Amino acid sequence: MPVEIREFPGSQWKKFATLGVMRDMGARPAHLSTSTTSRARPWLVASVAAIAWAAFTMLILHLVSSRDPILDTISSYAYTDRGGGMLEASVLSLAVGSLALLGALVATGTATSRTTRVLLVTWALGLIIAALFPATLSEGTDMTSGRIHQYASLLAFVSLPGVGFSLADRLRELPALAETRALLLRVSWWSVLSLAVFGLSYVLAAFSDHPVLAPLSAALPVGLAQRVALLTDIALLAVMVLLAARAARIAREADTPG
Repeated sequence: MPVEIREFPGSQWKKFATLGVMRDMGARPAHLSTSTTSRARPWLVASVAAIAWAAFTMLILHLVSSRDPILDTISSYAYTDRGGGMLEASVLSLAVGSLALLGALVATGTATSRTTRVLLVTWALGLIIAALFPATLSEGTDMTSGRIHQYASLLAFVSLPGVGFSLADRLRELPALAETRALLLRVSWWSVLSLAVFGLSYVLAAFSDHPVLAPLSAALPVGLAQRVALLTDIALLAVMVLLAARAARIAREADTPG
């Protein structure tokens, strides 16, 4: 159905059209932006709360545990003298926050492709599986659980940068979100770089007995590289939350006369 511009002031129409979200453009355009904002708010609040709680829990775990935050991997905190269960709670909370973020992106009408949705769900599922199946630290622990944990973690870490790039690709023609898109691309590349460094640290650790590679392995411990990668991914999630919030704000402004 053709859009009747006379029912929706031109300046407001241009702002709202930049979202690229209205599937039925002729149906009650004056009310859609308010509805979009009200639908998005609970998802945004849930996402921010869950991701913040995950980060807070992880911080407390690092403070109370006797493990080395530089040398020990995050997965090793599943076996700790203090703070038992906090790692699983933190990772599961991050997964819940990520799924709530997907709900916020969809509710605001942000141009999420199937690729975006699949990758974000894959990231969340990878986190959930990694939390339910702890890593293997010694021969006495479940080797199968360790393998599942390792592959689930790898799948999660690889998926999230793809979410950023796929979102940025769909935002290419939306000038109102150009600054957010640029930030999203920048942090997505940081995520790729941190993941590459994390992978390199694992390779170096595997050859730590080599006389040439041993100094490099000591300079780039796996634990430190993993934490940098995780912090970068949390920053990437924060940018996606910002994107959803700005999309909701544009929708709200589109309903404001003037």
